[in-house]
Amino acid sequence: MKTAFGVALFCAAMGATPVFAAEAVPKTLAESDKLTVLDVVEKPGDTGPMATRLGQVIHVISGGTFERTFADGTKQTVQRKDGETALIKEKRPYSVRNAGTTTIHLIEIIPK
Repeated sequence: MKTAFGVALFCAAMGATPVFAAEAVPKTLAESDKLTVLDVVEKPGDTGPMATRLGQVIHVISGGTFERTFADGTKQTVQRKDGETALIKEKRPYSVRNAGTTTIHLIEIIPK
């Protein structure tokens, strides 16, 4: 639980909305006044908080299965493949969970 709290503080200090799992420990690769680039590793079962992620870009190093849970309780399963790059277009806030059995490794570009 202390790790999740530390990650939340890290993101708040950076002004970023985390898309990574609460237990993940991101590594900042680059940062400017407009963007933050993170290296994120998410283990099976890791979860992330309810947040708006519209406009973030992810590049998938090692893919897997995410489950999005929206505020109204509806769920959506999203598969990400190795080497895929995606622009997050979902406008509604959602929480995220690594619902698969593999560790997911992402590079995230987060606008400030």
